[in-house]
Amino acid sequence: MPAKKNTARRKLHALDLLCRAGTGIAPIAPAACRQIRELVGADAASIFWLDENGLPQGFFHEDSPESARDLFVNEFERLFIGPAELNVTALARTPGPRVGRIARPGKAYFSSNTFNLLVRASGHHHSLDLRIDLDGRARAVVLLFRGGQRAFETTDAAALEQVTPYLQQAIASPVRQQVWSCSARRGHMLIDVSGERLAMLDEEAELLLKMCTLVGQEIRLCGPIRSPPRVVRELCARLQGRAIVRETLPIPGGRLEVTARRLTAPEGGAEQVLVTFELEEPRRLETIDRVLALDVSPLQQKIAFVAALGGSRGDSLSETGISNEALKKHLAAIYAAAGVDSWEKLTRELNLGRP
Repeated sequence: MPAKKNTARRKLHALDLLCRAGTGIAPIAPAACRQIRELVGADAASIFWLDENGLPQGFFHEDSPESARDLFVNEFERLFIGPAELNVTALARTPGPRVGRIARPGKAYFSSNTFNLLVRASGHHHSLDLRIDLDGRARAVVLLFRGGQRAFETTDAAALEQVTPYLQQAIASPVRQQVWSCSARRGHMLIDVSGERLAMLDEEAELLLKMCTLVGQEIRLCGPIRSPPRVVRELCARLQGRAIVRETLPIPGGRLEVTARRLTAPEGGAEQVLVTFELEEPRRLETIDRVLALDVSPLQQKIAFVAALGGSRGDSLSETGISNEALKKHLAAIYAAAGVDSWEKLTRELNLGRP
């Protein structure tokens, strides 16, 4: 059954804050999936973000095996596009309801590659879908999954549909440069100047690349990586006449900063390119965790979130629509929960650990 009313309100409130983080959809996908799964009551959740043609660019799935993820990102067009394949592409590109189209599929679905190689391979049987539209086109698809005992009902579909405006907000909001920080995770790859031949790939670089559940990047998620991904080949093409080029890949939980540097060729040797992969994490997600940890009401957490983002007390009035007198009462509860006695101290407390 869907979460009870108060719990559901808190799940939607948490999702609202996540979707205001200014990161785009991919970096918040793991945290958003958790909130959506718990809101509806499912075994697992996934989010797919789409390109302008309604094709998947990437995805996050909470518990799919490596083999299923590898098939999706590397064999999508060969295995999962066709009249019998009722999946994210069909949901995004063909007319129909925004929610619940695969909750009661026809018999052909259970013989499809989508069901057998992805859904059943991940230990699921029942699915519930939601298409997120913005500006007249599909931008994302949410899928929930359960095992064989409990099918999804109309109440589940209604609960899932509530997340639409929040995910629209995440997609529509511009990505803010200041919300990112470098993690300690960095790896390296050494290649020839064409970007085609791999000379060296360290362990951390391989682990970071396997976090990239991105369609079309040609990154093998099963077994060792033996060739450079597409982004590296494209960077090498841009290196002509330049010393250094960069590209950023949004991935689940953050983004991957990819930097290619031309190396001076040793005497008599071939010129090479050093590629650095560095994981950047959204600082604001840690701030949101601190806000959600405050033992106060969702409205009071929303006020605290304004402070966490560096807003003023006046901004919180505009954001919530409450009176100044009501704000004073709410702030008393917020300050007590946070162990502070002023708006400025609240801002600092909620941003601990930020450089």
